[in-house]
Amino acid sequence: MTDDLVQILDGNTFVVSDAHGDIEASPTDPSGLFSFDTRFLSRWVLTLDGERLSALSTDDLNYFETRFFLVPGTGTVYVDAMMTVVRQRSVADGFRELLTVFNHDMQPVEVTLRIDVAADFADLFEVKDALAKKGSVSVDAAGGQLVLTYERETYRRSATISTSEPARVDEGGLEFAVRIEPHGAWSTELTVRAALLGPGGRNLRAGAAPAEAAKEMLAELEHWVGA
Repeated sequence: MTDDLVQILDGNTFVVSDAHGDIEASPTDPSGLFSFDTRFLSRWVLTLDGERLSALSTDDLNYFETRFFLVPGTGTVYVDAMMTVVRQRSVADGFRELLTVFNHDMQPVEVTLRIDVAADFADLFEVKDALAKKGSVSVDAAGGQLVLTYERETYRRSATISTSEPARVDEGGLEFAVRIEPHGAWSTELTVRAALLGPGGRNLRAGAAPAEAAKEMLAELEHWVGA
């Protein structure tokens, strides 16, 4: 299973996804955006006109950055695909993804791109042992961005998803209606900002754990998945 996972890391923040760049966490799948031992994204799935994409290749640019090359269709149909999609992802203080669609046809195309988003805010022990999460998760789609918030008494964490291009934002994700001219391209930058607030609104990012601690957490996940 570990051969199918793509991982990038910076400090105590890391992302684990499949070879398409998608995140679909489950009790047996420890993928997600993790920071300070919390999963801030448990779902991050890209579709084009309602269909999943096929992975051509992955380019590991750096330990904190990777690039996914995708095409519409499955099997051998994508060999003559008139569109390609590139997801260039980096992780630092959160998560950034530059999403680019190329039209290789002689005609303009109109497509609908969607990113489905969810966050369970599970910690690494809950992910590993499939434990139920205490507290509550709320979703707010307003002002052109999506905010997912976890609260337990005075303890609060949130993930804010924004985009550089206009999108229709709902509680399940972001959707783009895109027109691309012949041999043209369209792109948007998606940003996920992870916030950790403790009692009294104290910023828990102060005194962040060192990078080695994050590497140990990632190694533990890899060991668990491979077990």
